[in-house]
Parts: sequence; C-alpha cells; structure tokens
Amino acid sequence: MKLNFKNLIRFLPSVLWMAVIFYFSSRSTTGIINGQVQSLLFFKSLHLIEYAILGIFLYSAFKKYQYSILIAYIYSLSDEFHQQFVPGREGKISDTFIDLVGILIGSLIIREIIKLTH
Repeated sequence: MKLNFKNLIRFLPSVLWMAVIFYFSSRSTTGIINGQVQSLLFFKSLHLIEYAILGIFLYSAFKKYQYSILIAYIYSLSDEFHQQFVPGREGKISDTFIDLVGILIGSLIIREIIKLTH
C-alpha cells in the first residue's frame, strides 16, 4: 500500500474510534450501573459493540480480514493494559476475548456487506 493522503484518510475513522475507546477506558465506571448482573451485562455489551465498530472501521481501511482482526485485538490488549492504571478500573484478559468476538462480528458483517455491494 502506497503512503499517500487518500490512504491515510481511510484510517481516520479507525484512529478516531480508538481515541473514543481510550477516552472511555480512562474514566471510572464506579456507580454507573447499580446491580452486579446489570453492570456485567451492560459493560460486556459495550465491549462487543465498541470492538465490532472498530472491526468494521479497520476492515474498511485495510480491506484485509486478518489485518483488521490483528490490529483491533492488539489494540484491545493495550486498552486492558491501560485500564490497570485507571482508578476504579481493572484490566482483564477475559475482556479481550469479548472484544475479539466483537471484532470478528464487525469484520464479518462489513466483509459480507462489501461482497454483496461489489
């Protein structure tokens, strides 16, 4: 892939979305949702959704299924590492597996949409 302005713009949604994820990961989740089950369902659903969106953006940029999954999962690992240093948060490797499911779902959805439209 040639490095030019058009190629850089393709990655802008991914980079911006990573910044959104980083921002929310930097915030404490204490007291957002009352109840252990509700909190678990809410936050695990957010993991799926936010990483499905990242998978969509990265697949749209790379046009390669493997690259989008790899980059998104590496970002997920770095995000969980980052959360270890945020008060009220903790980094969990199990969350990265939930993220990976979201990444796979998002990447598969966009890949199939692109196939259908081309």
